[in-house]
Amino acid sequence: RVPQRGHETRSAAVRALMLYPMNALVEDQLSRLRRALDSQQARQWCDGHMNGNRIYFGRYTGNTPVPGHEQNRRGNPDLDQIKRLARELAGLDRGARAAAGHAAERVAEATTDRERETARDIIYFFPRLDGAEMRSRWDMQDSPPDILITNCSMLSIMLMREADSPIFEKTRKWLEGGTDRIFHLVIDELHLFRGTAGAEVGYLL
Repeated sequence: RVPQRGHETRSAAVRALMLYPMNALVEDQLSRLRRALDSQQARQWCDGHMNGNRIYFGRYTGNTPVPGHEQNRRGNPDLDQIKRLARELAGLDRGARAAAGHAAERVAEATTDRERETARDIIYFFPRLDGAEMRSRWDMQDSPPDILITNCSMLSIMLMREADSPIFEKTRKWLEGGTDRIFHLVIDELHLFRGTAGAEVGYLL
Protein backbone atom coordinates (compact mmCIF):
# COMPACT_ATOMS: atom_id res chain seq x y z
CA ARG A 1 0.00 0.00 0.00
CA VAL A 2 1.29 3.44 -0.95
CA PRO A 3 0.33 6.04 1.69
CA GLN A 4 -1.96 8.66 0.18
CA ARG A 5 -0.01 11.61 1.59
CA GLY A 6 3.44 10.07 1.59
CA HIS A 7 4.68 12.72 -0.87
CA GLU A 8 3.94 15.69 1.41
CA THR A 9 6.45 17.67 3.44
CA ARG A 10 4.02 19.57 5.67
CA SER A 11 2.86 18.17 9.01
CA ALA A 12 -0.29 16.08 8.79
CA ALA A 13 -2.78 16.81 11.57
CA VAL A 14 -6.47 17.40 12.13
CA ARG A 15 -7.02 21.15 11.83
CA ALA A 16 -10.81 20.87 12.06
CA LEU A 17 -13.16 18.25 13.49
CA MET A 18 -16.68 18.19 12.06
CA LEU A 19 -18.95 16.25 14.40
CA TYR A 20 -22.39 14.98 13.43
CA PRO A 21 -25.02 13.06 15.40
CA MET A 22 -25.60 10.49 12.63
CA ASN A 23 -24.04 9.10 9.47
CA ALA A 24 -26.77 10.44 7.18
CA LEU A 25 -25.74 14.01 7.99
CA VAL A 26 -22.09 13.13 7.38
CA GLU A 27 -22.95 11.83 3.90
CA ASP A 28 -24.93 14.97 3.12
CA GLN A 29 -22.02 17.21 4.07
CA LEU A 30 -19.46 15.20 2.08
CA SER A 31 -20.93 16.23 -1.26
CA ARG A 32 -20.48 19.89 -0.27
CA LEU A 33 -16.90 19.32 0.85
CA ARG A 34 -16.09 17.53 -2.40
CA ARG A 35 -17.47 20.46 -4.36
CA ALA A 36 -15.52 23.02 -2.29
CA LEU A 37 -12.19 21.19 -1.84
CA ASP A 38 -11.93 18.63 -4.64
CA SER A 39 -13.49 20.21 -7.70
CA GLN A 40 -11.36 20.76 -10.79
CA GLN A 41 -11.11 24.46 -9.92
CA ALA A 42 -9.97 23.65 -6.37
CA ARG A 43 -7.34 21.23 -7.69
CA GLN A 44 -6.01 23.83 -10.13
CA TRP A 45 -5.82 26.45 -7.37
CA CYS A 46 -3.94 24.08 -5.04
CA ASP A 47 -1.50 23.19 -7.84
CA GLY A 48 -0.78 26.88 -8.40
CA HIS A 49 -0.75 28.14 -4.81
CA MET A 50 0.02 25.18 -2.51
CA ASN A 51 2.90 23.41 -4.27
CA GLY A 52 0.58 20.57 -5.23
CA ASN A 53 -0.60 19.97 -1.67
CA ARG A 54 -4.29 19.65 -0.94
CA ILE A 55 -6.65 20.53 1.88
CA TYR A 56 -7.41 16.93 2.78
CA PHE A 57 -10.70 15.81 4.29
CA GLY A 58 -11.77 12.40 5.46
CA ARG A 59 -14.93 10.66 6.60
CA TYR A 60 -14.20 8.34 9.49
CA THR A 61 -17.32 6.31 10.26
CA GLY A 62 -18.34 2.67 10.27
CA ASN A 63 -18.58 2.90 6.47
CA THR A 64 -14.94 3.89 6.01
CA PRO A 65 -12.80 1.05 4.60
CA VAL A 66 -11.42 -1.06 6.13
CA PRO A 67 -11.76 -1.97 9.82
CA GLY A 68 -8.93 -3.81 11.48
CA HIS A 69 -5.16 -3.67 11.28
CA GLU A 70 -2.97 -3.55 8.21
CA GLN A 71 -0.49 -5.90 9.85
CA ASN A 72 -1.11 -9.21 11.58
CA ARG A 73 0.08 -10.12 15.07
CA ARG A 74 3.48 -11.13 13.72
CA GLY A 75 3.99 -7.66 12.24
CA ASN A 76 3.61 -8.81 8.64
CA PRO A 77 1.19 -7.30 6.12
CA ASP A 78 -2.25 -8.86 6.46
CA LEU A 79 -2.80 -9.80 2.82
CA ASP A 80 -6.48 -10.62 3.27
CA GLN A 81 -7.15 -7.16 4.71
CA ILE A 82 -5.07 -5.46 2.02
CA LYS A 83 -6.93 -7.32 -0.72
CA ARG A 84 -10.22 -6.37 0.90
CA LEU A 85 -9.21 -2.71 0.84
CA ALA A 86 -8.14 -3.02 -2.81
CA ARG A 87 -11.54 -4.47 -3.72
CA GLU A 88 -13.42 -1.71 -1.90
CA LEU A 89 -11.31 1.04 -3.46
CA ALA A 90 -11.75 -0.50 -6.90
CA GLY A 91 -15.52 -0.42 -6.33
CA LEU A 92 -15.38 3.24 -5.28
CA ASP A 93 -13.34 4.06 -8.37
CA ARG A 94 -15.83 2.31 -10.65
CA GLY A 95 -18.64 4.30 -9.03
CA ALA A 96 -16.80 7.59 -9.51
CA ARG A 97 -16.04 6.82 -13.16
CA ALA A 98 -19.65 5.80 -13.85
CA ALA A 99 -20.89 9.00 -12.19
CA ALA A 100 -18.50 11.10 -14.29
CA GLY A 101 -19.74 9.40 -17.47
CA HIS A 102 -23.37 9.89 -16.50
CA ALA A 103 -22.71 13.55 -15.63
CA ALA A 104 -21.09 14.14 -19.02
CA GLU A 105 -24.11 12.64 -20.79
CA ARG A 106 -26.50 14.78 -18.76
CA VAL A 107 -24.47 17.93 -19.45
CA ALA A 108 -24.56 17.20 -23.17
CA GLU A 109 -28.34 16.76 -23.05
CA ALA A 110 -28.99 19.84 -20.88
CA THR A 111 -30.69 22.84 -22.47
CA THR A 112 -30.26 25.40 -19.66
CA ASP A 113 -27.37 26.54 -17.48
CA ARG A 114 -29.19 25.30 -14.40
CA GLU A 115 -29.60 21.82 -15.88
CA ARG A 116 -25.91 21.74 -16.80
CA GLU A 117 -24.88 22.82 -13.29
CA THR A 118 -27.12 20.17 -11.71
CA ALA A 119 -25.67 17.52 -14.02
CA ARG A 120 -22.08 18.49 -13.16
CA ASP A 121 -22.87 18.12 -9.44
CA ILE A 122 -23.50 14.38 -9.87
CA ILE A 123 -19.78 13.66 -9.51
CA TYR A 124 -19.71 15.10 -5.98
CA PHE A 125 -21.87 12.29 -4.62
CA PHE A 126 -18.99 9.85 -5.12
CA PRO A 127 -15.42 9.92 -3.75
CA ARG A 128 -12.58 10.22 -6.24
CA LEU A 129 -9.42 8.38 -5.30
CA ASP A 130 -6.93 10.79 -6.86
CA GLY A 131 -7.80 13.96 -4.97
CA ALA A 132 -8.18 15.53 -1.56
CA GLU A 133 -10.58 13.01 -0.01
CA MET A 134 -8.86 10.46 2.21
CA ARG A 135 -9.43 6.92 0.96
CA SER A 136 -9.18 4.62 3.96
CA ARG A 137 -8.78 4.35 7.72
CA TRP A 138 -5.14 3.32 7.26
CA ASP A 139 -4.41 6.45 5.21
CA MET A 140 -5.92 8.63 7.94
CA GLN A 141 -4.01 6.78 10.65
CA ASP A 142 -0.78 7.37 8.68
CA SER A 143 -1.52 11.04 7.95
CA PRO A 144 -4.58 12.60 9.60
CA PRO A 145 -6.77 14.70 7.29
CA ASP A 146 -6.92 18.48 7.70
CA ILE A 147 -10.69 18.11 8.17
CA LEU A 148 -11.92 15.00 9.98
CA ILE A 149 -15.63 14.24 9.62
CA THR A 150 -17.19 11.75 12.02
CA ASN A 151 -19.99 11.15 14.50
CA CYS A 152 -19.99 11.04 18.30
CA SER A 153 -20.11 7.25 18.57
CA MET A 154 -17.15 6.74 16.25
CA LEU A 155 -15.14 9.49 17.93
CA SER A 156 -15.64 7.76 21.27
CA ILE A 157 -14.44 4.47 19.78
CA MET A 158 -11.45 6.10 18.08
CA LEU A 159 -10.26 7.62 21.34
CA MET A 160 -10.07 4.15 22.89
CA ARG A 161 -8.34 2.32 20.03
CA GLU A 162 -4.59 2.01 19.71
CA ALA A 163 -4.84 1.89 15.91
CA ASP A 164 -6.38 5.36 15.84
CA SER A 165 -4.06 6.96 18.40
CA PRO A 166 -1.67 8.39 15.72
CA ILE A 167 -4.49 10.67 14.54
CA PHE A 168 -4.65 12.37 17.93
CA GLU A 169 -0.92 12.21 18.70
CA LYS A 170 0.03 13.88 15.42
CA THR A 171 -2.66 16.52 15.95
CA ARG A 172 -1.38 17.21 19.47
CA LYS A 173 2.18 17.52 18.18
CA TRP A 174 1.10 19.94 15.45
CA LEU A 175 -0.79 22.09 17.97
CA GLU A 176 2.27 22.26 20.22
CA GLY A 177 4.29 23.69 17.30
CA GLY A 178 3.18 27.30 17.83
CA THR A 179 0.56 29.59 19.32
CA ASP A 180 -0.68 30.48 15.84
CA ARG A 181 -2.01 26.96 15.31
CA ILE A 182 -5.76 26.78 15.80
CA PHE A 183 -7.98 23.72 16.11
CA HIS A 184 -11.55 24.19 14.90
CA LEU A 185 -14.50 22.20 16.24
CA VAL A 186 -17.72 22.20 14.20
CA ILE A 187 -20.77 20.60 15.82
CA ASP A 188 -23.82 20.12 13.63
CA GLU A 189 -27.34 19.92 15.07
CA LEU A 190 -26.10 21.28 18.40
CA HIS A 191 -29.64 21.54 19.74
CA LEU A 192 -29.88 17.73 19.75
CA PHE A 193 -27.14 17.39 22.37
CA ARG A 194 -28.92 17.98 25.66
CA GLY A 195 -29.81 16.05 28.79
CA THR A 196 -27.84 12.85 29.35
CA ALA A 197 -26.77 12.63 25.69
CA GLY A 198 -25.51 16.21 25.83
CA ALA A 199 -23.51 15.52 28.99
CA GLU A 200 -21.90 12.48 27.37
CA VAL A 201 -20.89 14.51 24.30
CA GLY A 202 -19.57 17.28 26.55
CA TYR A 203 -17.34 14.86 28.46
CA LEU A 204 -16.27 13.22 25.20
CA LEU A 205 -15.09 16.56 23.82
